[in-house]
Amino acid sequence: VYKMQSTPTRKNWWYDKRISYVDTKTFADYRSEYFKGGEMVKVIDRDWGSLGLDDPRAQSWKYWYGKTLATGHETWAVIPEEVVKVDQDWPSDKWSEKTLRRIKR
Repeated sequence: VYKMQSTPTRKNWWYDKRISYVDTKTFADYRSEYFKGGEMVKVIDRDWGSLGLDDPRAQSWKYWYGKTLATGHETWAVIPEEVVKVDQDWPSDKWSEKTLRRIKR
């Protein structure tokens, strides 16, 4: 597992740094810990599954679980296997840089 630390580029964001635990073969991030003022404020755990392709990086979420530590609020999202589709026939510009820039943050 790689342990990576990153910081947001926005000023006064809801966290100061994030520590992610990333699989060395698939590059899937299994855990992210978020910190504000030196204290952990949130944790997100993810379970990944292979898409059955030759590339070990071809992964999709099975579920993710998050917890906000200050409030105890928990969130669990399950992604059913039957909704995950591989090699769909999308227009070539579906995920262009222009398309991605239009997505609101």
